[in-house]
Amino acid sequence: MKNLIRVIFLASILSVVAVACGGGRTSESAAQQQTIEDTVVVTVPTVIKDNRVVEDAVIGHWTIKALKDSNDVIVGRHDWAVRDSSVFLTLSHDRNIVYSDKEIRTKDLVGNEGEYMMQWGGEVFWASNSAVYLSFGCFLPDTDDGWNMLYHILPDGTSNIIVIDVYMGVDGFDVVAAFMALYLNERAVGASSADLKRLYEQYCTKELAEELSSSAFPIVTDDTDFQHAYKTIHIEPQDGFTGLPLEKYSFEVKSNLTPTMIT
Repeated sequence: MKNLIRVIFLASILSVVAVACGGGRTSESAAQQQTIEDTVVVTVPTVIKDNRVVEDAVIGHWTIKALKDSNDVIVGRHDWAVRDSSVFLTLSHDRNIVYSDKEIRTKDLVGNEGEYMMQWGGEVFWASNSAVYLSFGCFLPDTDDGWNMLYHILPDGTSNIIVIDVYMGVDGFDVVAAFMALYLNERAVGASSADLKRLYEQYCTKELAEELSSSAFPIVTDDTDFQHAYKTIHIEPQDGFTGLPLEKYSFEVKSNLTPTMIT
């Protein structure tokens, strides 16, 4: 994945340029992520066995085992129905058990079950020393109507659902949305400078990553209520759907605290 985001400050508005090469951020295995300081990164790729999806990985301080399998809930119409799925998660941080075979169901993600189904879940989206983020998608059967979200887990077992904003058909939107979700939530849990540097290098241009890592300027100020900022965030395309090369679009990012221009 090429680095995609650059930022320019204009007055009080933060301007970010998202260059979505090849359709935006591509998923990567943990082994492809940059090793942090003296942290060892080892992974066993996702495999499919007996129609069950298994994630088994050691990423930095985290050991993660996730099994996705069907459960007893039926989702669908009278003429078409399918079983929903659960993810069974065993998780430890520095050998301390966080979860042991914890079941995560659709109702834990969207509040109820029987209407939406878990199309995917349990894959590692991002991991730092401060938190791990597992990717989930819950949708109405046979539609794109639903939620793309992250299950955010801290070493003490505290969890939080982060809904990723989606704007279909706009290149670069997913890149900006994912970066802002990870950045604000990593800041909220006090992520180390090494973890933030790795995040910048994953999503931003080399120049921006260096400026952010050296604290040349902040995306938001240190006294920001980061969780509130993300809960009230709104991303809006600025250039419509035509007239620019597909690899480059502008976005405005706003929250109740920080107006932000993303290009």
